Amino acid sequence: MADKPDQPGAKKSKGSLKTPLAILVLLGLEAGLIIGAMAFIGGEPETAGAADPALAELGDAEGNRITEILVLDGKLPNAKAGITYLYDTEIYVQVRQRHAEIVNSELEQFYNEIKAEISAIWRTADPPHFKEPKLENLTRKVYAMLDERFGADPETGEPILVKCVIVMGTGFRVDG
Repeated sequence: MADKPDQPGAKKSKGSLKTPLAILVLLGLEAGLIIGAMAFIGGEPETAGAADPALAELGDAEGNRITEILVLDGKLPNAKAGITYLYDTEIYVQVRQRHAEIVNSELEQFYNEIKAEISAIWRTADPPHFKEPKLENLTRKVYAMLDERFGADPETGEPILVKCVIVMGTGFRVDG
């Protein structure tokens, strides 16, 4: 009975395999055409960085590579709204590698003084400053304080600090 062509199951299995197979072949061809067109139109992507590896090494040899240095990792308070909040805060400075030794030495020697100055900035900041998406106001104040402390490179005249980065969590209420 399985050899009878009148059975509907045998005829449907041949037809049902042809349709998905045809769809897969068409999808494959379409994907190939799209990828080929993108490669043809886009060309080769440009590489990021220096075009000449020797120039890139020269830039690194001069100490122009940017590095981040941790200035402070702590919990800083603010009670300006009448309620004390404690903010888990990390502050980094970005400097050129040739200035890293100077910055690390200064941070090690005057850590508590720098921490006190940053803590004063936190205590006097208005509550809306802590709600800014990128903490622009606090970053500007901390950068100005640190930039004044570190100054400029005596050889080139460029500022030692490139950027200040503040990573801060949500403030936690610590009083009643």
